[in-house]
Amino acid sequence: MVRMDREHVTMWRPGDGAGVLLMAGRTDRYAIDPRGEYVFGVIERGGMRARRGRREYLVGPGDLVAWDPSDRHAGSAREPWTSRLMVIEVADLEVLADDAEQPLPRDIVFDDPVIDDPELAMRFVRLHMALEQPGSRLERDARIAEWIHTLLNRTAHRRRGRRPTPSNQRALRLALEYLAADPARNVSLDELAAVAGIGKFPLVRLFRDHAGLPPHALQLAHRIRLARRRLEDGATIADAAVDSGFADQSHLHRHFVRTLGMTPRAYQQRVLERLTF
Repeated sequence: MVRMDREHVTMWRPGDGAGVLLMAGRTDRYAIDPRGEYVFGVIERGGMRARRGRREYLVGPGDLVAWDPSDRHAGSAREPWTSRLMVIEVADLEVLADDAEQPLPRDIVFDDPVIDDPELAMRFVRLHMALEQPGSRLERDARIAEWIHTLLNRTAHRRRGRRPTPSNQRALRLALEYLAADPARNVSLDELAAVAGIGKFPLVRLFRDHAGLPPHALQLAHRIRLARRRLEDGATIADAAVDSGFADQSHLHRHFVRTLGMTPRAYQQRVLERLTF
């Protein structure tokens, strides 16, 4: 992803390591395919040119970015930039930010990922710095939930398509829970449709319309996240690949680089280095 002599990035999980991954440091290029994850960040020094789909964005010091899982994105610059990032899994975003009085839609999409809001950007930096320090889970969840709610209240977001019917909501929930429960399982579409109690093709449409990904892509996202957790625990790359449902180490390597922009070995080294601090 980057020229290693121009890069210094650390990665860690706050507290008990819920589905929040933090990054901080310097780099001069990146490429991420955030399947089932949101990426938030602020550039502290320098700047970059980011691209998602056909659109290009200029991001400078103090700019806040909010990338939803709708498409892969990449950035580059002549000189390295320094930034702070927070990656949150969709399910954990829902748990942290959902509220009975203000339901959070599954398919939040940011119309413009570069947000001109200096106060909100500064609050993100303060949040990120606070998550570097030890603290209770309650404090961490409250800080993240407060910032997310402020972000959503200030930033345009929309739902894709119509809200599913109650029966479709149930079918989608059952299918989502089934895939999340055992990512390594070699599930067929027939099996998943039987669990959901709905036809195969309506189920695929439900996934695309309301989960933002087809079933196989979401299963892959779960597998990559499981592999990341195994690597964080110190497993070998080969074991992490097998345990998370990949055919072999090279299969994991290929999807890992596409999704997070770095090799499994580089990821493990950065996370374990942080844990030794």
